Amino acid sequence: MNPSQREAVCFHDGALLLLAGPGSGKTFVVTHRVQALIASGVKASEILVITFTRAAALEMQERFFKLVYPDEPAVSFGTFHAIFYSIIKHHHQYRKVVPITDKEKLNMCKRALEETGHGEMLSDFEECIALLGLIGSCKNNGNDPFEFDQNMLEKAEFARIFEAYNDLLRSFDRIDFDDMVNLCLELLKREPEFAAVWQNKFKYILIDEFQDISANQYELVKLLAYPQDNVFAVGDDDQSIYAFRGADVSLMRSFEKDFTGAQVRYLSVNYRSSGSIVDFAGRVIRSNKNRFSKNISAEKETGDSVTITGAADMAAQNEMVLDVIKNAHMGGTQWSDIAILLRTNRQAGVYAALLRQAGIPCDIKETKPPFSTQEIKDICAYLALGAGDNSREKYSRIINKPVRYIKRAAMPEETVDISQLRSYYRGDTYMIKRIDELDKHIRRLKGMRPHLAVRYICTTVGYDRYVRESAGVKAFQDYLEQRDAFTALIKDLDTYRQVAEMLDDIRMSYTESHPQDTVVNGVRIQTYHSSKGLEYDTVILPDVNEGKIPSKSAKTEADIEEERRMFYVAVTRAAAHLHIFYRKDGNLRPSRFVSPGRFC
Repeated sequence: MNPSQREAVCFHDGALLLLAGPGSGKTFVVTHRVQALIASGVKASEILVITFTRAAALEMQERFFKLVYPDEPAVSFGTFHAIFYSIIKHHHQYRKVVPITDKEKLNMCKRALEETGHGEMLSDFEECIALLGLIGSCKNNGNDPFEFDQNMLEKAEFARIFEAYNDLLRSFDRIDFDDMVNLCLELLKREPEFAAVWQNKFKYILIDEFQDISANQYELVKLLAYPQDNVFAVGDDDQSIYAFRGADVSLMRSFEKDFTGAQVRYLSVNYRSSGSIVDFAGRVIRSNKNRFSKNISAEKETGDSVTITGAADMAAQNEMVLDVIKNAHMGGTQWSDIAILLRTNRQAGVYAALLRQAGIPCDIKETKPPFSTQEIKDICAYLALGAGDNSREKYSRIINKPVRYIKRAAMPEETVDISQLRSYYRGDTYMIKRIDELDKHIRRLKGMRPHLAVRYICTTVGYDRYVRESAGVKAFQDYLEQRDAFTALIKDLDTYRQVAEMLDDIRMSYTESHPQDTVVNGVRIQTYHSSKGLEYDTVILPDVNEGKIPSKSAKTEADIEEERRMFYVAVTRAAAHLHIFYRKDGNLRPSRFVSPGRFC
């Protein structure tokens, strides 16, 4: 142990906020402090260790069991929700309460959307997940849904969905994880004698990832810790990235005044990353104003410099990403020790397709196959028509994209003949003009190289305009990302047949890919959020542009600080090599977090 770690491990009674930077050994400190408490005479059954995820709780428990022999099963390790559920289940009023699964939660959210007339949101999985996050955040912080501040819906509309969702829970005698927190808080406040039982049981409370705590969770900790206030809270305000779930990083700054005699100490040595990466990360996060001031140093002083590279367009960026991965692997780095980290999950499938095309194994927890959106299928239908596929199926996909007012009844056969369409609308000069124009576009597509054909379809034919007019702003931006990625991926192909074969290969590799919980030796593709707590030899951050990181939706200073913390988390996953790329095509600019002259 270094002196700071030893001091934290040996801390006994009272409240301590331990600010632990990336790679500073916080799990090591927590497990060794539990061992030290037991060695000092504290009963194992009086110690509670709280984490935020089940995986983290199991890892912490496993690490602790390796320290002690025989096992000390009496120490309680669990997530906030598991601990609080255990408490309320011991009360006669809640013995029959059943928590819902994630799948049931999503289904109830969908039913609530249908009942309140918001069925259009059902087609977007990410919107449903984001909405559930807002509902959870509202509950976690004890907000009135009619006053809850969010940017997704009008306040009254959000409140209607919130109430519909909770009515459904009640009708099925179910609670969600956020209800567990609220029910437990209400119960301990209402029944002091019941609270005293748990206060006497858990005399020493240790909390990991304290920066992710919500207001109601914080109130519960204060109640459980009373009157001894033996709380050992470990976290890093610079890694607080779950505000959308209700995490309130400002609670860390309330710790000293809320717990009598509380102390603040630091773990300031990063054992993971090279000196250059630690220095770069420090310059990034230093621009945040609402934070504890820290001076993080690297145990490994030497190391490669951080590379920040501008790419002419997505195709050029793809080539650079592939070069970094191939060079790292040729240098002896395992595929699984290389990671591509992304601001959102939308581009994950795109990078998976890129790697699979290059014969590079990858590990990705995909939600759907790459390039399976309706828009990409539409563009491929146009390409197929240009290649001579006159099937009714292909015509039906695009016949009114953009709108041409051509009826499906005008295409009764399995194969469509343009002359039959003209015959159907004989005498209607307006419709004949539309059909002639469609015929002209399809004939021009013949012989075009696929990536040029895509450009023609999207601009001259007017497919971009059609999507922009029929979709919302966010959906249109998502489409543009997919379109650009698809165009970049097919830039070296000569025929539509090659495009179709490429897509078949990608989708086949997706359907044959490993189960969600299987770890394979492949390049990791993850979001900034999901990479938290992990580390890799080589980290690649593509698309580090304004509008992506920070996101366009980040408007306030608090929003920008959260985005900067996300970027900081991504940067500090790298142990030896950090490669940052931004694009220069169109109106894209490098992110303010890396831009020369306006760095950070």
